[in-house]
Amino acid sequence: MDRKARLIGASIVLLAIVARVAAVLILRTHEVPRSTYEHGEIAANLLAGKGFAIAFLGGDGPTSQQAPIYPVVVAAAYAIGGVETPRALLILELSQAILGGVLVWGVIRLAQQIAPGRPGVAVVAGLLAALHPTLVYAATHVQVAGLGATLLVWTLVWANQAGASSRAMDAAIAGGFLAATALTDPILALAGLGMAWAYWQACGDLGRAFRLLACTLAAALIGIAPWLVRNYRVHGEFVAIKSTFGYAFWQGNGRLSEGTDKVRRASAAVAIREGSDGPLSALNRGLWRARHIAGYIDDIALTAEDKRALGRVSEPERSRILFRRALNDLKVDPWRYPRLCLRRLRYFVFFDETNPKTWTLLYRVPHVGLTMLAIAGLILADRATRRRLLPTLAVAAAIAVFHALTIVSARFHIPIEPLMAIWAGAGLSRRMLRPARTSSAARPHHVERVGIEGGLECLDVGRLD
Repeated sequence: MDRKARLIGASIVLLAIVARVAAVLILRTHEVPRSTYEHGEIAANLLAGKGFAIAFLGGDGPTSQQAPIYPVVVAAAYAIGGVETPRALLILELSQAILGGVLVWGVIRLAQQIAPGRPGVAVVAGLLAALHPTLVYAATHVQVAGLGATLLVWTLVWANQAGASSRAMDAAIAGGFLAATALTDPILALAGLGMAWAYWQACGDLGRAFRLLACTLAAALIGIAPWLVRNYRVHGEFVAIKSTFGYAFWQGNGRLSEGTDKVRRASAAVAIREGSDGPLSALNRGLWRARHIAGYIDDIALTAEDKRALGRVSEPERSRILFRRALNDLKVDPWRYPRLCLRRLRYFVFFDETNPKTWTLLYRVPHVGLTMLAIAGLILADRATRRRLLPTLAVAAAIAVFHALTIVSARFHIPIEPLMAIWAGAGLSRRMLRPARTSSAARPHHVERVGIEGGLECLDVGRLD
């Protein structure tokens, strides 16, 4: 990479950090009460000496309701600024603003790997990832999505690096990133599909690709093994990082569910309107009030007796009980499940209509805009670049299908948005940054001689954008 490209990349990374710091200071989410959810409760219990614990579905104690990495990050902020204090949350959010710069750096690196010799792809992708409102807004939340998106991108960066070098060490590093990604959000371990594809695409033969994948999976298993052992000791059975698949499936498919974990309430719109005439911080507070008013499906679908009964069994068994309940609800109307899956896919591609935070045009316009740009980029990209994008498309498709089959939320879309920025850059940079064509009065044989004598090996217009 030449000095100019490094300077441009560093400027985009700095822009991403500045945009997120500005969002943190303007929206002032760190002053919003009840904004930490499960991560904050687990973090507080960690500092209180109670371990990785939470009150969940009628029980209170050691839990696998969340993956471990992000609550530990929140606990670190609490240790510095005080448990659930605005100061601690400000420290956390400003740290996440810096993490946004790391995310954009990863996007630039991944774009350079996918489209080598075409710096315009990295520039467009980096700018989109730096300024896309959803990715900027994520820094203002105590939410795992921003960290998950960053780790997902860097996992794919190292997968491409390992495929290009064929070195076991690079594959092991990629496996370490895959483990960290899984321990942040297990669903994002679906990145393994894209990694396998990237290895096969880069190596050209199954044997070498298989060896790299074996190194990656071995390193990933070593990385998650301590947490699996801990889960077995806590629950007395194997738990694959989180214990909540059945619970989440019930939230998305139970009798009263609309396909998400939220409840649609008309009163939530009132809270949004109350803050819409003020500054952005007032609108943000209105969105948070609306989110709290909407609540969770648990609030209307679980009785006090349900919670007492669930509290008498182990945490994994609670999840299995709710999974069976959801299946029984779906048997009443066999066509309801396919309808919910299609609805969730629509919510994932466009917006979750049960989440008050997605009701505003400030969310919907950028979200749909990025989707359109990504589609346009895929259409306009040259064939070779589109082929190298296939592993990222496989990862995004796997994540989308998983959520369509189980449960969906706006935050689940965030990890694929950096990949969408790269798709957009792959095609749009050909149109936006293509140098002007100029005619030449020289005869063809003269142009050829100049090229040879000047040491030019090729003239590829597609590589100049």
